[in-house]
Amino acid sequence: MTEQEFEKLWKENREKILANDSEYQRIARSYSGWGWIDYLVFIGGFVICENFTQTLFKSIVLQYLLAIVGMVVVWIGYRFIKSLTGGKQTLESVEKEIKERYKKTLHFNFSEKK
Repeated sequence: MTEQEFEKLWKENREKILANDSEYQRIARSYSGWGWIDYLVFIGGFVICENFTQTLFKSIVLQYLLAIVGMVVVWIGYRFIKSLTGGKQTLESVEKEIKERYKKTLHFNFSEKK
């Protein structure tokens, strides 16, 4: 089996193999997952920013607009910190490891025939 044949086989089975890998699925869920802490930070960010803007501005509309912007900034900061502390592996690096393991399980010689 050549490298091109393996790549074709990998392309055909990639989704199924990645769906069965628990580490890959855990990292994929962490990218888009919303837990109760996410909602708490989102709402807490709004409350904190709203209280802060009340001391600065008299306009209610401006207070709420700035509180919404502050809420988003606080939540993005939380997600950034969460991503830094959550783990060092990315989906790409885990997929590469899975692909190498898959290649080893096939027990084929991957030398190119010229």
